[in-house]
Amino acid sequence: MVEKNFRVGAILGLIGSVILLIVGLAGIALLRAVYMGGSSYPYFLNYISSGTTIAWSAIGLYGVVKMYKEDDIGKKILLIAAVGGILATFIPIYFYDAGYGYIQTFYLSGTFVYIDLVLMLVGAILSFALAGKREM
Repeated sequence: MVEKNFRVGAILGLIGSVILLIVGLAGIALLRAVYMGGSSYPYFLNYISSGTTIAWSAIGLYGVVKMYKEDDIGKKILLIAAVGGILATFIPIYFYDAGYGYIQTFYLSGTFVYIDLVLMLVGAILSFALAGKREM
């Protein structure tokens, strides 16, 4: 059985998932620099945000690997990771009053200006749209 399938969706999903992984890892790596400056909000907030970002990225990467192995469930996993990541960027977990009328909000997940999550979402949608026809 030969499947003629364009891998555009998987490639876009892979690029988006890797960018999201870099954002999560950078959030953890830059944590030391934030607290050397003497911030007064709780220390674990960045771990929560970066951890969920890395988790959404790992789910997206798992979906892309399944897509490359010719498994149809990978498309659904990538779509779930993209939609879940987008929703998690709008869920606030902590508000911090920094003074002078400035309130800092911490969200459940981080993103790189939504480019990574949009690439994952477009990749998942394209993988459904460009599903190859199976020939016997």
